[in-house]
Amino acid sequence: MQFRNIKLLTGALWLAAGLARAQTPTTPPPPAQADSSKTIIRAEKRLVLVDTIVTDKKGNYIRDLTAKDFRVWEDNKEQDVESFSFEADPKSPLNNQTHYLILFFDNSTPEYANQIQARQAALKFIDANAGPNRLIAVVDFGGSLRVAQNFTADTERLKQVVNGVKFSTVSPNGELASLGNPQLGRAEADFGARDVLLALRSLAKSLAQVPGRKTLVFLSAGFILDPELRSELTAVIDACNKANVAIYPIDIRGLVAASIHPPVNPFPDQPGALPSGRTDVSAFLRTVSYSPQHGGGSGGGGGGGGHASGGGMGGGGHGGGSGSGGAGGGRSGGGGTGTGARGGGGGGGSVLNQPFVMNNPYNQPRQIIPTIPNVTAVQNILYELANGTGGFVIVNTNDLLGGLQKIGSEENEYYVLGYTPKDESPEGACHTLKVKVDRGGTIVRARSGYCNAKPLDLLAGSPAEKDLETRAAAPVQGNVGASIALPFFYTSPNTARVDVAMEIPSTALKFEKEKGKLHSDINVLGIAYAPDGAVAAKFSDTLKLEVANKKELEEFQEKPVHYENQFDVASGQYNLKIVFSSQGGTFGKLQTPLQVDPYDSKKFSLSGVALSKDIHRVSDLDVGLDAALLEDKMLLVSQGMQLTPSGSNTFKKTDPTALYVEVYEPLLLAPKPPKVGLQLRIVDRKSGQQKLDTGFMNCNSYIRAGNAVIPVALRLPIDTVGPGSYRAELKAVDSAGNTSVVRSADFDVQ
Repeated sequence: MQFRNIKLLTGALWLAAGLARAQTPTTPPPPAQADSSKTIIRAEKRLVLVDTIVTDKKGNYIRDLTAKDFRVWEDNKEQDVESFSFEADPKSPLNNQTHYLILFFDNSTPEYANQIQARQAALKFIDANAGPNRLIAVVDFGGSLRVAQNFTADTERLKQVVNGVKFSTVSPNGELASLGNPQLGRAEADFGARDVLLALRSLAKSLAQVPGRKTLVFLSAGFILDPELRSELTAVIDACNKANVAIYPIDIRGLVAASIHPPVNPFPDQPGALPSGRTDVSAFLRTVSYSPQHGGGSGGGGGGGGHASGGGMGGGGHGGGSGSGGAGGGRSGGGGTGTGARGGGGGGGSVLNQPFVMNNPYNQPRQIIPTIPNVTAVQNILYELANGTGGFVIVNTNDLLGGLQKIGSEENEYYVLGYTPKDESPEGACHTLKVKVDRGGTIVRARSGYCNAKPLDLLAGSPAEKDLETRAAAPVQGNVGASIALPFFYTSPNTARVDVAMEIPSTALKFEKEKGKLHSDINVLGIAYAPDGAVAAKFSDTLKLEVANKKELEEFQEKPVHYENQFDVASGQYNLKIVFSSQGGTFGKLQTPLQVDPYDSKKFSLSGVALSKDIHRVSDLDVGLDAALLEDKMLLVSQGMQLTPSGSNTFKKTDPTALYVEVYEPLLLAPKPPKVGLQLRIVDRKSGQQKLDTGFMNCNSYIRAGNAVIPVALRLPIDTVGPGSYRAELKAVDSAGNTSVVRSADFDVQ
């Protein structure tokens, strides 16, 4: 999926049209100097481009169609086709365009013999298809993504790499090839690619800047989709459509398909019971399991600042003022990955079940996943990837080479249709697409839909952003207090994703009546300043809240508003300022230090620590997971359980409190990976007395083969320690003799 931004200026008239991907809008050239006395009116329209392939019922490509033969629908509303081209046409500007094809070997699902057969077919395909304007890359997934060979036309080099790819291994530094050609190293360095679907998404994102339609051949044995993977599938299709990547899956098992059974659920049927394989964990400390949620009460005043540490809860900063609600501050220097903006829920149940939030504009994201007729369970994912991105599937055949040749022959057999949507849509909304041809006996393949990307800096250039920037720079404190946590998680060497979790007192917000309902908007701006005052990272957002009447407003005000966002930042020390404002002069300001330690991907390490009292099975939150992944957010998910980071470090004894941490073990990529253990200690912050020491717990049940990242979620047994102020300390070790730094998070029990 591509977009072309066109801006018209009347008075001083100019036209700038630039081809861009959905997540990378084109910056038009500056207009000529106009008479300042004349009014300049700017209007913008968005041109959606859809690649379409048309064949007859025998699979022969139809090449004589014109724009009048095509009809396009978006969300079941017919659109006017405004632009048209056919790449195979000698007169088309796309005719001599370089073609890019990726051979993606999924080594995590097929048997060794099937992998060998697939590679032998790929060798013959390379001989027949690589050329000066037909570049090929080779990617390997065996638990993590490995770019074995970047785009090149060097046939011998490609064949050598396909022959020599190591199964289920990953190099932290991808090999670069063919200087001047697009590189895929960024996808390989993405620690978020923890399963094959997220690896596909990461790869698609890295291809966004590569021009034209890209072909990705997915050689796999298929697998069964669970709720978490289905959310990831939505994100994969969206990323591919934004980057103009078509997926062509090949079931490399051929005619004989071995059955694949779903993994055993690691969680007990009853809350509080130990899951299997965790007998080394004490009865009160166990893998997080599902339990009913309890509503969290509103806290006290604005949070006080905390002391810096190597990773844990973020400090409450200097958010003063007379605001009520909120929660106490904690310590600074943590970090994390979360779910994106939420409102209304506070520390209680998930805000996704609340009637107050309008902040999620994604209108049924899974509508972009095509409906597939009955096929074998493990092949369903292959059909959905193909139909959702405009490719086709090769299944139930031992002629893998024939399937590859069929895919290769289609690289320039597509039409490009352009239209401007008739209806305006909010940022982040998802849309279905349907293309038909007014000619009998034709089969049409096109993408199933697309989603508008919500920008990280949503308020950029707006008066609201300028107002918040002025407030951030001024010495004046806000009139509303709030608490904050900043857990961080590494996404690549010396780069971390910081999860900003805040609890804002709901009683301080002003609501205005609009169209019969009560509305309130919270504008948020966050800026991380380097020691020299330079801006190292920035985000802005608007949290939209809505209640139907006064009764719902009173219910809403029983809990603080929980807000989350994320930003990436390099390792270092920063001064983070977060400013938020709402109607009626409501204004809050937080300032806290943020420390992200250096990280070497070749060394054993530990992330920051996130505390949570909002825990759900992923299947219960699939809509929220869809939205988060589409916004390019990373959730805290471990063994099918999602934890929402708390913006407050104060908990009740009855709260279902848990913690989340990631262990980074590069030796898990070795042929003989070591064992990994994690220790949790709880100490009294005032007396220094140790309240709990679990010893080193075996992390084997959290490990995914070939993956260097271990996501761990543990129940925090606050019901056993009593009221007081505590510190949770975590340390990891492995059987190779490596020991991580100690990460900690302060918390209070009421």
